[in-house]
Amino acid sequence: MMISEDRPSFEQLQRERDALAARVTALSLENTSLRADLATAQTQLDDADTARRDSLLLRAYMDRSNLRAWLKDERGRLVYANRQWFEQLGLDEAAAIGKSDFELLPADVAARERAHDLDVLGGHEPTRMMVVEDGIDGDTRSWLVTRFPFHNARGERFVGGIAQDDTARARHYEEIRRQSITDSLTGLLNRRGFDTLAAPELSRARRRGSACTLALVDLDGLKGVNDRLGHAAGDAIIALAAMILRKVFRATDIVARIGGDEFAIFAPDTDGDADAIRRRLDQAVADLSSNPILEAQLGFSIGLLDCPASGRESLDALLATADARMYEQKRGKR
Repeated sequence: MMISEDRPSFEQLQRERDALAARVTALSLENTSLRADLATAQTQLDDADTARRDSLLLRAYMDRSNLRAWLKDERGRLVYANRQWFEQLGLDEAAAIGKSDFELLPADVAARERAHDLDVLGGHEPTRMMVVEDGIDGDTRSWLVTRFPFHNARGERFVGGIAQDDTARARHYEEIRRQSITDSLTGLLNRRGFDTLAAPELSRARRRGSACTLALVDLDGLKGVNDRLGHAAGDAIIALAAMILRKVFRATDIVARIGGDEFAIFAPDTDGDADAIRRRLDQAVADLSSNPILEAQLGFSIGLLDCPASGRESLDALLATADARMYEQKRGKR
């Protein structure tokens, strides 16, 4: 008996081969796609890892910097700040992130900070300013503050800030300014210092409707002391006279040595009290004349001038009038 075999035809084998080849091609493409996806994912992971390392490195750098740095969003909420910022303001990072200035700072300080931030956001340009503030340790410090606007890839706007401690330079500048307006012999203001302080005080008094008093004082008999005892003795007397004037006048009065043996006093807010200025000057004369270290009778020639609130004369014009009165008294003594 014969057995027949049911074998596939050539055409059927051709179709199966073509289907297998298509399947291999599809698997190859899928494999290529999977490799590409894997490479992309690896790149993203590498980028994320790099970004994380960069972020940690930047945070470590900023935390060790002497700068104060911070970042706030458009609504004024804190996004980032370095350790120096938190330590200077006495705030806890976990509790501060996401909060606005009005939730973290006194109301007046918060309002000022918000106004500066809005100014930066509105102007789109960095700003720089000097800020003087009291730290939590009670020490007054000066900061050079730079604020700048920027936005991220999503278009969100932020305000960044960097503050550099400028206290040493500010104090050095203030010391130079103080020396420039101070008389080295007496420690009183010099002529420049007197003009610098008295002129604006005169303007403020007139705006308040308050009268002031101006006095010029000249030491009598100092030339004789210099001739007999030397200029060192004369300097000692000038310093003594300065000490007496400082003692008999108020802390709010401006007392200066404006010449060799000439002093000026500007006393604000002396409405109806000009006689008190005369009494203080009389006391200064008595103290100077009766001082036991002096080997000569000395006194003051005084030019006293009331400055009403309605006056319009400049400080220089008032000084000229007081000077004329002082020399008139000096001539009368002779």
